[in-house]
Amino acid sequence: MRNPVRRNRNIGTPQQGYGRNNKLTIPSLLADERSFCERLGSYEKTDKVINGHTFTFITEEARLPLSHACTVNDVERMISYIPPADYGSLKFIVFRQPRRKEEIISPVWGRLRYAYLFEKEIFPAVLLESVDYCAMAGADINNCELRITNYE
Repeated sequence: MRNPVRRNRNIGTPQQGYGRNNKLTIPSLLADERSFCERLGSYEKTDKVINGHTFTFITEEARLPLSHACTVNDVERMISYIPPADYGSLKFIVFRQPRRKEEIISPVWGRLRYAYLFEKEIFPAVLLESVDYCAMAGADINNCELRITNYE
């Protein structure tokens, strides 16, 4: 007969099993050589020529209440003011949706990757991540007017 008062001798040791593998880290797949910011969900790809240079805009679908700080047209207009010699071989502009764990561990608005792997091509990339601007402003989610919904 089992005695419920008896204490498990493995509590507090590595053999206890429960809670051993729940570190708050961004998981990496062994079979996938890509970084966590290179693994995209459903996305739309748009090629645009700006100042004679082809840029690939990759927009990953953002979940509510997150939104991107700017649109593809905003970035296109800003890049048109930059001399082509300054952005060199930059090709990818990625509007990325961070996973919930990435928001907790490494919250950023943007990243610069000198070697970004996308569809078997490696080029420099600027990654703009979606952020919850309503929570940052302290606004009510239902009445938030800060949300950008037009990605064209």
